Amino acid sequence: MKRKGNLYENIYKIENIMAAYDEVCRNTKSKRKVNRFKEFKCIYISRIYNILKNREYKVGPYIHFTIYEPKKREIVSQGMIDKIVNHLVSRFILYPAILPCLIDTNVSSRAGLGTKAGLEAAKEFHRKCKIKYGKYYILKCDISKFFASINKERLKEKLLRKIKDKEAIKILFDIVDSSEDGLGIGNMTSQVFAIFYLNDMDHFIKEQLRIKYYVRYQDDFLLFHESKDYLKYCFEQIKEFLKKEKLELNGKSRLYTSSNNFIFLGRNQKGKYARYRTVKRKLKKKVYLYKTGVIDLMSLSGSVLCYKQLCKRDIRVTLENK
Repeated sequence: MKRKGNLYENIYKIENIMAAYDEVCRNTKSKRKVNRFKEFKCIYISRIYNILKNREYKVGPYIHFTIYEPKKREIVSQGMIDKIVNHLVSRFILYPAILPCLIDTNVSSRAGLGTKAGLEAAKEFHRKCKIKYGKYYILKCDISKFFASINKERLKEKLLRKIKDKEAIKILFDIVDSSEDGLGIGNMTSQVFAIFYLNDMDHFIKEQLRIKYYVRYQDDFLLFHESKDYLKYCFEQIKEFLKKEKLELNGKSRLYTSSNNFIFLGRNQKGKYARYRTVKRKLKKKVYLYKTGVIDLMSLSGSVLCYKQLCKRDIRVTLENK
């Protein structure tokens, strides 16, 4: 595939800035920040236009905070101007350059895809393998500390293979270098970089290992095959391939039989969110975090209500299917 050029000029077109502005305001949770930003909309739009057109953009500081659902993660956030630039870079530089080379079952961070698409693909592969093979096996893999382990120099090499626009490469490299270790979770560019970073692995699995039924959501992926021994071989080959990418699989990666009811993207094979004992364990942990002052009462209440609704929905779906 030819390298893409003439990309940078698209990020300072007024209509594109306006679209990114609306999207960021719509998706930002802090309404106080959004309302303050909207008061001076014309000024901010003009500032973003001038900064990008004159090639004067400097990546702003990151705000670090911790979330505890579905597990403990360090998240980063930036100011509104940086968020808008992040969206512009993702929509008008990264997407045109990398989307054509991604496989269909790489389901994260793209319009019309996501966890729902990943779960539907996995369900369809289960159905097809059951009809075709009867008994089959699934290799479930998860990469250890994926975002923090992404090698910046390796990522830059991959970007240079797809983009020849020097101005576009400069702003991409500035964003990549702005985080301390790997990529920070929370930025739109980080999500897009992440789906692209493992694209070579996707093609290796599909084209060299010849795995027909394969689905990936960020660093979680499944391989389906009739042969247990062949999936063991694939497991070793994937570990060797990931060494070149400066990554490694974590201890949760393992082989399952078709009768095992494992969890993928928070759901089991029947589509249920979690076993009730898992919900009980997670709520117990949230209560401990509240008592020790790590989280506030609003966070605890939100988790209780969320799990309550999920459990109700699982019961309703079960009854409807009977």
